[in-house]
Amino acid sequence: MHVRFVLFIGLAAFIAGSVGAAVAQTPPAPATSAKTTRVAQPARPTWSELTSAQREALAPLAGMWETLEADRKKKWLEMAARFPRLTPDAQKRMHERMGEYARLSPEQRKTARENFRQAYELPADQRQEKLQRYQQLPDEKKRALTEQAAKKQAEQPPAPPAPAAATPPAPTK
Repeated sequence: MHVRFVLFIGLAAFIAGSVGAAVAQTPPAPATSAKTTRVAQPARPTWSELTSAQREALAPLAGMWETLEADRKKKWLEMAARFPRLTPDAQKRMHERMGEYARLSPEQRKTARENFRQAYELPADQRQEKLQRYQQLPDEKKRALTEQAAKKQAEQPPAPPAPAAATPPAPTK
């Protein structure tokens, strides 16, 4: 994993930990019977429906685009709209971070989104103060915070399985 991203996760964990907010569990998906099970259609727009400018801006996400939910695609498209106005260095940084995001597991992405959300719920002055405190920490402490956050995530119990759909017994002849 890229060092900057690991430090970002550590920073987000530091901020989230100081906020004291609990990570919400995703509710289990409702059970479906065999009659109502459908193949999930990719959320729109599909990669081929994007403009060439959008595909250029979102290139690091090309391999995972079809697996993203509609709300995630909307957020990325908002970022793609700002991409042409960025400096070349900022565009490069954005692509690097997109690539880091694309390489994360779904669980790691969820944790990163939650940490980011918690960090940005703080007022800007508090967030800036916590960022400065984090940046002043020695590298060993930053690594320890990152490892602590990863361990905490690994210890979270998985979401309980959805209850099995009740199926009536087959008629006998």
